[in-house]
Amino acid sequence: QLHRANQIRSDFVANVSHELRTPTTVFKGYLESLLDQPAQCPPSWRTALEQMSAHADRMQSLIEELLLLSRLEREDHVPNPQPVLVSEVLSDVLKQARMLSGPRDHIFSLEADATLRVMGNRNEIYSAISNLVFNAVNYTPPRGIIQVRWFRDDAGAHLEVQDNGIGIGEEHLERITERFYRVDPSRSRSDGGTGLGLAIVKHVLMRHDATLDVRSKLGEGSTFRCDFPPETIVADDAPMEAKRRDGAA
Repeated sequence: QLHRANQIRSDFVANVSHELRTPTTVFKGYLESLLDQPAQCPPSWRTALEQMSAHADRMQSLIEELLLLSRLEREDHVPNPQPVLVSEVLSDVLKQARMLSGPRDHIFSLEADATLRVMGNRNEIYSAISNLVFNAVNYTPPRGIIQVRWFRDDAGAHLEVQDNGIGIGEEHLERITERFYRVDPSRSRSDGGTGLGLAIVKHVLMRHDATLDVRSKLGEGSTFRCDFPPETIVADDAPMEAKRRDGAA
């Protein structure tokens, strides 16, 4: 009964999100048209249109993340996993993170094993990493330091995202991966957060047989570490194309 209830909840969220996608896209399109043609509407409308557009963007982001989370929950493992060169994913994520940082001018540091690959889904791994790095940007003061590491040891492969931002109280750590859970609701909404990012991270890692470890102190910053077991690591001497064929088979 519990499994069926969870399935009904997941299907309901997915169906509602799908139905909201089209009207939100139409609404957003008309707003963009009005904003792009200021001569066609009174100047006094400008502020209202900008606020409506910002909320439409946030609603669209929420819908897309709900659909992604519903899809992740349907299966425990990644179908047809492929070798993922995580250093390339990190390079793409950090480019976006620097744009997001903008005038806050955060200091980014990247240490990544350029040959370390894991079996999985590249888009899902990108989603998990980007959520962790973008969170670090959003909750680290200007000129703060964000350090990203991708390395391996006897225990497996590890991704660490560390910042010296505002930190998280110990009482929140057990719940931060729950959907819609916010440590500071007012600040999260002002930053455009949906409250789903860490829930997505958790489910992506579960599908890759990986785990999330969080260490944080208020006023000192946070460290989020994703631990991939040794069996998910692609052998150093395995050609990429051969591994892709093996995965497809």
